[in-house]
Amino acid sequence: MLNRVAYWGGAVKRIVVGIALLVAATPCASAQNFLHFPDISAWQVGTGVDYSVGSYGDTRDTTVVSVPLDAKIQLDRLRLAVTIPYLDITGPGTLVGDVIVDTGTVNTRTGLGDINVGAAYLVSADADTPALEVEGFAKLPTAETGLGTGKVDYVAQANLYHALTPQFTLFGSIGYQWLSDFSTFDLKNGIVASAGLNLKVSDDTSIGFSVNFRQESFDSRGDTQTLSPYVMWNFVEHWRLTGYGTVGTGDASPNYGGGMRLIVYR
Repeated sequence: MLNRVAYWGGAVKRIVVGIALLVAATPCASAQNFLHFPDISAWQVGTGVDYSVGSYGDTRDTTVVSVPLDAKIQLDRLRLAVTIPYLDITGPGTLVGDVIVDTGTVNTRTGLGDINVGAAYLVSADADTPALEVEGFAKLPTAETGLGTGKVDYVAQANLYHALTPQFTLFGSIGYQWLSDFSTFDLKNGIVASAGLNLKVSDDTSIGFSVNFRQESFDSRGDTQTLSPYVMWNFVEHWRLTGYGTVGTGDASPNYGGGMRLIVYR
C-alpha cells in the first residue's frame, strides 16, 4: 500500500544539487550582516519527467508520472528551493506526499500536485571534516482532488558531503519526516536517510549512485529501500542534463522507475 517514491526530486537529488550549488557559490566564511541581503552565489532552474511503477502489496500496479518545475537559488550559505509538479497517476494508489496509499479504486488522476518548498543552511564547508548542511522542507496542500491529502507534511534533516579526491565525493543525509494522516490511514512519522558516491569522470560528466531508506510508514508494510544510479552531463556551458534509475525491494518500495532533468544554471 505504501511507498516512499524515490523521485529525482527526493533526498538524493537535494544533496547532489546542493553539492553543485555550494561548489559554485564559494560561500563567505564570516557571519552575514542582518541588514545586508546576501549576494546570489548560484542558481538553477530545471524541468523533466519522473516515472515509477509499483504494486505496493496490491495485485495491481500503480504508475506515477511527474513533470516538475524545479528552482533553486544559493545566497551565500543559504539555499532556497521550490518544486511544482504536474502529476498523472494510474492505478489503485494515491500519492500522499512522497508515499503511496492503496485506496483500492483503479482510476487515472491528472493535475497539479503538492508544491514542495525548502531551505538549507551550510554550517561548515568541506575541509578536513565533511561539509555539514541543515535542511528543512515542507509539502504544501496544493494538489488537485485525488492527488494529495490537503495537509502539510514536513522533513528536517542534516546533509553531509566530503571530497575524498577531486574526482570522488561521498554524500549522505539523515533526518525525520512527519506525515499527516490521510482518510482512514494512520501514517507513521519516521527516519529518512541516504548515502552515495559521486564520481567526476571528466570536466563535463559525473556518475554516481545512492541508497535510500525510509522507516516504515504504515503498519505491516516494512521499510522503504531503493537504489538509484545517476549521471550528470554538462553538455554546453550553463546547461546540464541528468538521468537516473530506481529499483526497490519489498512491498513498501517501487518495483522500478527513472527520470531525467534538463537544467540551466549559473
